[in-house]
Amino acid sequence: MSDNEVEITMPEGEVEPDLRPPRVADASKLVEVADSVWILPDHERTPHVPNVGIVVGSRSALVVESGMGIENGRRVLAIARELAGDKPLFLTASHFHPEHGLGAQAFVGEATSILNRSQRDELFEKCRTYVDLFSTFTPAIAAALDGVDFVRPDIVYDGAASLDLGDRVVHLREHGDGHTRGDQLVILPAERVVFAGDLVEERFFAILPDADADGEIWIRRLQELEGLDPEVVVPGHGTAGGAHLATAARESLEGIRDRAIELRAAGQEEDEVVATVKAEQIDLYPDWGNQEWIAPAVRSFLARTQ
Repeated sequence: MSDNEVEITMPEGEVEPDLRPPRVADASKLVEVADSVWILPDHERTPHVPNVGIVVGSRSALVVESGMGIENGRRVLAIARELAGDKPLFLTASHFHPEHGLGAQAFVGEATSILNRSQRDELFEKCRTYVDLFSTFTPAIAAALDGVDFVRPDIVYDGAASLDLGDRVVHLREHGDGHTRGDQLVILPAERVVFAGDLVEERFFAILPDADADGEIWIRRLQELEGLDPEVVVPGHGTAGGAHLATAARESLEGIRDRAIELRAAGQEEDEVVATVKAEQIDLYPDWGNQEWIAPAVRSFLARTQ
């Protein structure tokens, strides 16, 4: 892994740690969202547990997200093998964050890994910093990440790529500079299913984790996602649903942006803008998680509009 220093944005105020262990792979929880398209749900919105996808075709299968750490990767691999039998496996991730891609070691020799170039580069540059930070969150997360290392993808693509799994084609599309520089959509056009990663999180406020995240671009990415007219959107975290999940995420970001700019133009100081917008967003979306990340989003929009 690279030793490059990365400045990570941290949420403001007190954050109550959620001590639930970051397990992801439980075959009893499998949900089939389309024919031979399954997700391993995020265990009732457990932090740092993503929705994992498994898409099985007549000739091969694709795993979307490996989960966090080697043991979770092994569990995901075992379930993928149960569903796909001895068909060749592909592995990808929506972005480089530890809970999404740092179970890839378990797939070495078992699957062909494929990533977009910007995600691969971001993983190489930032992975160690994120692992070190995540390992401070809880002992369970530190244990899950123990021994993880960067796994070079077997295939790297630029812009877009397609996988023919036999009787279905999966499109991989770089969709970055929103949540991370290397965001990737996984699109099943015939089934109208999109794995959106953390560009969409169901009933969670958006996280802009470092300087490469851009709320304005994120809004445009969500508009593009809505334009795909998906029937099923699998968010990075939370319950899968329709295109309204992307719409809700976009409207929240637009509301944060527009109100922050309006209040700043009216003469409010930045801290006052942050407090006002945060209170208003919580009133609008009282059941959403990640409330501590509203303030960094406000500050990011203000910084980019000065």
